[in-house]
Amino acid sequence: MSHRSRARSVTLLTAAALVVSGSPALAVGPPRVLQQPGAPPVVPAAEQVAATAETYPEADTNVYTVSVTRNGAPEERDSFAPDVQEVVDAALEDLESLGSSPEAPLLVLNPFGTNTTGVHAQFETEGSGTLTYTVSSPGTEDFTRVAKDHDPSAASFEGQLIGVVPGAENTVTTTWQPDDGGPTEFSFTMTAPPSASGDRTTLDRTVVGNAEELTEGLFAVMGLKRHLDYTLLYDNAGVLRAEFDLDGYRTDRLEFYGDTMVTTVGRNKVARIDGLGRVVATHVLDGFEMHHDFDVTDDGKLVILATETAKGSVEDVLVSLDLETGTYGKTVDFTELLAGYKSRTQPYGPGPYGPGEVDDWLHLNSVDWSPDGDSVIVSARENSAILKVDDVHGSPTVDYIIGQREVWAGTGAEDLLLEKAGDFPDTGGQHSVVRHDDAALADGQYYLTMFDNSFWSMRSRPDYTAPVPVGTSPVPTADPSLRSEYRKYLVDENAGTYSEVEAVPVPYSAIVSNVQDLGGPLVVNSGQALTFAEHDAQRQVIARFDYALEGPTEDDFAYRVLKYGFDGFWFAAP
Repeated sequence: MSHRSRARSVTLLTAAALVVSGSPALAVGPPRVLQQPGAPPVVPAAEQVAATAETYPEADTNVYTVSVTRNGAPEERDSFAPDVQEVVDAALEDLESLGSSPEAPLLVLNPFGTNTTGVHAQFETEGSGTLTYTVSSPGTEDFTRVAKDHDPSAASFEGQLIGVVPGAENTVTTTWQPDDGGPTEFSFTMTAPPSASGDRTTLDRTVVGNAEELTEGLFAVMGLKRHLDYTLLYDNAGVLRAEFDLDGYRTDRLEFYGDTMVTTVGRNKVARIDGLGRVVATHVLDGFEMHHDFDVTDDGKLVILATETAKGSVEDVLVSLDLETGTYGKTVDFTELLAGYKSRTQPYGPGPYGPGEVDDWLHLNSVDWSPDGDSVIVSARENSAILKVDDVHGSPTVDYIIGQREVWAGTGAEDLLLEKAGDFPDTGGQHSVVRHDDAALADGQYYLTMFDNSFWSMRSRPDYTAPVPVGTSPVPTADPSLRSEYRKYLVDENAGTYSEVEAVPVPYSAIVSNVQDLGGPLVVNSGQALTFAEHDAQRQVIARFDYALEGPTEDDFAYRVLKYGFDGFWFAAP
């Protein structure tokens, strides 16, 4: 059944919050004041941040929206400002009485500004239970999930409904099944706002195998050059089900820490977002700019690829951020660890940083942390090398290097190279190198998977004339006549060797791109080819998704596509 509650507008005011740099702690000014419609305005002495809740006109029941102003001017919530998040949270508290039952829930569209079509749902209950919901929209497959309840009280439910299609008419049907009693159904229909990025809401999908074999989850398309500060999440049918609005920088990846999702949202800003969409902490890394990748350690630290802005060189340091304390600092400086190699390089230009020269001598593009010796595996695109660094939070040292041996001749790092066991070419400009430990392997052995771009370009070493790996190409774009590869290595640290276990041809992309091992199936994104696919465990393509727009595509790409289940975050854990 449908329920229409009395429409109302409420405004909340709070003084600006004081943000302690590098820490999630807040010191808040005077308490907020509830201002009823028609009452004289309340003017606090400090800066004024106000949240106003109004009914969304494109729904057949009361769905609310929340707008925020700062000193009377509209505030963009993609800034992730803590005081803005706080006043929105306060607005939801004041509206929560409108969610009186499963048949009369409080519904708020994207209150925290982090997911453009996410619907906040809240209502009182007579005990614990389960909320299942289905989103139906013309021309798309139904999207059904069990929503996670973020309210610890058995007397109420609070969660975020994911899956509303931007710009389309959506009917959302919820079923509340109490642990003790019969089910209650509720339904509402609304036309969602158009995609904030303006991108397509349905991808071109080609099913090659059995679509039912696709793993559960959402494909997160990250770093689209045409929409750098948006992350688009598509279901297995290629339908846009969520859209993150960022702060001028792409999502490099999504990691989960405690009950929060951690991601990059600005060039020097990390955010932690809970399952309701609320930004619970932001961390600004003054003196650094992030790029390409980060990972989270077992004890709640982020290891982040970064550029130290005061240095002359770029993309060659590792920063550690403690998510609990907010403290951060440089832990690894590769100009020191690889000083002999660095001395053989020189700045070059023009390039992605502008028309001038840049000292991009290493170009780190992926990092994967392991508790084994507090180590990381990093990928360096510029010299097509894979490096392991030990003790990254103590006294870092390079443990080994995988790469073309001639590249390292005369650098003083020759003894760090692992020996190749077998006859296979090395990689060219590889991305997304990930370590996989396997209990079936001996101690000191593990796998490395990667997207081998098969592209060779070393502009920082114009004097390099030695052989390059067989099969690599100098073509800097997506050429359908060429092939990149999914590669899998076996590393044996005891023997000091690496061998090739598997190689699967994939569409060519000279730069960006990634592979993701889902525990058998693979997700492979060929960024410049503007296509990604899920492969089964036998490496056969199940379905391919193309995300190019009409018109020229030479300068477009998606940096990464990773698939996430979001169980225990948005959806109830199975």
